[in-house]
Amino acid sequence: MGSDGLARALLDALPDSTAVLDHSGDILAVNRAWQMFAVDNGGRTGATGVGMNYLELCQRSAAEGCADAAAAAAALRAVLDGAAVYRELEYACPSPAVDRWFLLRITPLPGDKTGAVAAHVNITRRRLAEQELAGRAAADPLTGLANRGLLRTRLSAALARHHGLAASLLVGLVYLDVAELPVINDSYGHGAGDEVLLTIGHRLRTQVRTNDTVARLGGGKFAVVAPRISGDALDALRCRIAAALGQPHLIHGHLIPVPVRVGAHLAALGDPAEGALRRAGVACGRALIAEPG
Repeated sequence: MGSDGLARALLDALPDSTAVLDHSGDILAVNRAWQMFAVDNGGRTGATGVGMNYLELCQRSAAEGCADAAAAAAALRAVLDGAAVYRELEYACPSPAVDRWFLLRITPLPGDKTGAVAAHVNITRRRLAEQELAGRAAADPLTGLANRGLLRTRLSAALARHHGLAASLLVGLVYLDVAELPVINDSYGHGAGDEVLLTIGHRLRTQVRTNDTVARLGGGKFAVVAPRISGDALDALRCRIAAALGQPHLIHGHLIPVPVRVGAHLAALGDPAEGALRRAGVACGRALIAEPG
């Protein structure tokens, strides 16, 4: 096998979609993985293969609204011009069926050659694992609801002032306290207490809107963030939640009432998140206990 044949075999052996470019960004060679990616995604190998200009392909994608394409073109130009010896960029590349992510690695050709090698590494498995870990970090481990940190983030975002939004828009907070949870744990065991918390989480989910956030703050305390809501709608939400949580729980074969205090607070845009949550907690402390239906 001659040197050209060996180089071709080595390029095709690379598992990542790889292209060799000259100094102007023209594609001199692509490997089999590059060609198969084009075919598998409904494209034509000739439209992205040898003879095409990689920078122009990036610019075309950028004109269609892909911000990552503009960043890729800038990174490639830096390597081609000698301003950088290495560049990499992570970007999303979803298909109609699946979400995908790639890592673009750009390195200059060695020796007296002028040009670069662009390799696209599929990092979807890693990104999905990172998303799963991030989701776990933002969720209460028992109920799967948002935790206090995520609730604070969502509440701060809902309260933030944005240009063009009406100042009359309000943000509702419903605060709940299962004050007798320790009694349940002591009388029936922590397993029963966990079942109560899981049931409360389920009941809360059935009463809120799709854009509301339900969170467990810790122990027997829960909260709901309801953005863009009126005072009447918040009161209706509080009443629905109180009625749902006022139903008894089946514990060890018996229907046991589990008292829950439910309070609400209506915050205005620009209010601090911690202050709004604190006032909702105060309202909860003053509220009547939800009675079994």
